[in-house]
Amino acid sequence: MVLFLNEAFEDEQRPAEELKSVSNVHFLPLYPSLIEDEDPIPMYAQKLLVMLIECNYIKISDILHMKAVPQCFESLLGDFSTINVSNVMLCLALASAPELETRILSQLKVVRKIGNLLEFVHAKEMEDFIEPTLGLCRAFLLRSVSSRTGFVHSKQPTLLYDGPSESSADQQPSIKDIIDFGANVGVLLELSKSCEVNIADLASECLVLLFKAAPREATMNFLMNLYKVSVLLETGRHGTSHLVVERVLHALGFSCRQYLLHSMILSICTSDTAKIEAIISDLRGSNIKKHC
Repeated sequence: MVLFLNEAFEDEQRPAEELKSVSNVHFLPLYPSLIEDEDPIPMYAQKLLVMLIECNYIKISDILHMKAVPQCFESLLGDFSTINVSNVMLCLALASAPELETRILSQLKVVRKIGNLLEFVHAKEMEDFIEPTLGLCRAFLLRSVSSRTGFVHSKQPTLLYDGPSESSADQQPSIKDIIDFGANVGVLLELSKSCEVNIADLASECLVLLFKAAPREATMNFLMNLYKVSVLLETGRHGTSHLVVERVLHALGFSCRQYLLHSMILSICTSDTAKIEAIISDLRGSNIKKHC
């Protein structure tokens, strides 16, 4: 009986091993030429690669050995109207993989393109793209701050105040162009009030990480989007996740401190600040923590 079960188990494992072998011996070496082929071959090749990575038939290290990382991110450099979800998922898988060195991601200089893609898919209401694109933003932001002294990742908004008080501003980011995400504070605020829980969670987490990665740029753009902040806090009275609201309140408090500490010169609408003050006053009676 034991022998029979072992044989059955081996029979079940054999197709998986064969598929893994075919993927690495035949498909992966052809991948660079497949994505240069005529449509729709590149799209199917990317979909297959993402599927094989997700199923652990192909490892990120296998792609690194081919030195194909820049080629995988080329889709972000072209016309967004031709991009597909597999493009984004592949970039996300690479950016999230510990095997890929952060310096390689920095050399790609694609942060602005990722931010532009997020703006594009949000404006075009391309729902299938929003979550993976936010995930890609988060992966780059995490890479930028995770190597800093004393950094411990947390989904809680207190992350802003963890570690040395001025280290975030003084330390050079691991990804040199991470400050380009500062231009996307507005869309992160809009997505933070999404009725889709995962999207709101990702967007608000990206906002907090951005303040950690690029405090000056995040502060300037946050304070120039106070109207969107007030709209988000207003929805906090009507069902928005308490964690999302807490993150935004922490970001607001952090921005105020940065604004005063560095004597920033910004044009801020007084009516927006008055509205936010009124909303926060109302929130004091709720169970949402305040930090501004």
